[in-house]
Formats: sequence, structure tokens, C-alpha cells
Amino acid sequence: MPAKKPINENIHYLHGQIDGLAQLVLALASCTVDMDEFRDEGLKRLETLEGALLAEATPEDRLTGLAHIRTWFDAAT
Repeated sequence: MPAKKPINENIHYLHGQIDGLAQLVLALASCTVDMDEFRDEGLKRLETLEGALLAEATPEDRLTGLAHIRTWFDAAT
């Protein structure tokens, strides 16, 4: 029987955790602020993070991950 991967190396587990956290963030946002305000603040924070990452030596996979989050955020809001 093959050894199980540690949880932090199981991509399907990590994606499930991310999906769940994303839904909780959206639920929290819908209860606390106007959705347009949430969208504007989220986009501003993503752009700031992207700028900071581009200003330093950042692995391409990390930038790709950030781009996927932005795509998700655009679709979700």
C-alpha cells in the first residue's frame, strides 16, 4: 500500500480548503459591507500584492496562483 502524502502536499485537499475559505470570505463580506465596496477593496489589495511580487524575484507559479485568484474574484463578485 503506497504511503499517503502529507496533507500539505495533497493538491486536491488544498484546493478543497481554498474553495471552502473562499466561500466563507464571500459570506463574511456579504454580511459586513456592500458588495461593490468589497470588490473595489479586493481589487485594490490584489493589485498591490501583484505589484509587490513583480518588484521582487517571484516564482512564476506564485504569480500564476495570484492570477487564478483574481480570475476567481472577478467571477465571484
